[in-house]
Amino acid sequence: MIISRTLRAIFLGVTLIALMVACVGSVFLSEIRRAAGSDDQPVEFIVEQGDSTSQIATRLGAEGLIRQPLLFTLLVRMQGLDGQLQAGRYLLSESMTMSDIIVALQNSRVEEIQITLIEGLRIEEVAQQIGSSGLINVTEQSFLRTVRNGEAFKPEHFLLSSLPSGAGLEGYLFPDTYRFAVTATVTEVVQTMLNRFDQQYATFETEVQVSNVSVHQIVTMASIVQREASRSDEMPQIAAVFWNRLKPENQAETAGRLGADPTVQYVLGQRGNWWPKLDTLSIDEINGITSPYNTRGNPGLPPGPISSPGLLALRAAARPDASSNYLYFVASCTSAGTHNFATTYVEFQRYEQEYLACSAQ
Repeated sequence: MIISRTLRAIFLGVTLIALMVACVGSVFLSEIRRAAGSDDQPVEFIVEQGDSTSQIATRLGAEGLIRQPLLFTLLVRMQGLDGQLQAGRYLLSESMTMSDIIVALQNSRVEEIQITLIEGLRIEEVAQQIGSSGLINVTEQSFLRTVRNGEAFKPEHFLLSSLPSGAGLEGYLFPDTYRFAVTATVTEVVQTMLNRFDQQYATFETEVQVSNVSVHQIVTMASIVQREASRSDEMPQIAAVFWNRLKPENQAETAGRLGADPTVQYVLGQRGNWWPKLDTLSIDEINGITSPYNTRGNPGLPPGPISSPGLLALRAAARPDASSNYLYFVASCTSAGTHNFATTYVEFQRYEQEYLACSAQ
């Protein structure tokens, strides 16, 4: 009788455990087969190199692509796939089940295009490079049309608030290495570049040392510094020279003109030769070029940037060398890429003659 009761208790316990396992298994299978939602709109999801399964699961949950990150992690490990989800860019949707997503993250990466944009390119050069990169939905012409309408991007980018009405995005397409899905749209490409600009500008935004200037003026100055400087360590000094030339107390010496040759090159540039040399033109011809961008003939900053400045040029424009009272600089013939800096026009002429004599040898 005692044995019989013991057996019944054991059988009852086993039965209850079996029922619990069956219930858990049913819930488990149900959750695995259940999508997070019904929307089949593609969502871009990026797995970075070195991401763990739990990190991937957490981000999938945060983006609403799965319901149970812990269950997703467990499922991946039960299938022996821990560490085998591939880094890359994927198009997923909330209508996919966890099993669908696991399969996708192993072998359904979206083809990507890598593009490296160097500092100092003007907007047409960027458009040429983007248009020939292999992005199937972006042409040089569509890119140019988009970036020439800066107004369309102001609502999402506070740093564009000082962009003049009717201006394009020259100077704001941050030079960097990008990876785009081959199917990316022109708006996605431009937004990515503007986001990168926002991120980089934020690294020094609270440290601007030039008084009463807008973001647009800083970017404009940085674009000129980028084209003038051959060495990054001279950028703060070159920026100081240009800001000094605009100061009221220096008007008698400089007439408030930057005198920056790259701004003239910007005016004269054409496809195939966007930055033409000016050595075939006389001083009068250069000064007489009619354009608000010609800082040899017009006082003040030009209406906008002339190129895409990098972070060092932006920082230099925002934080010029405060100890520098120079108003001129001339390329050095004795040390490639460097300049001699001068405080007076007489000193400038002496350095200029030294350079001409040295380069003629």
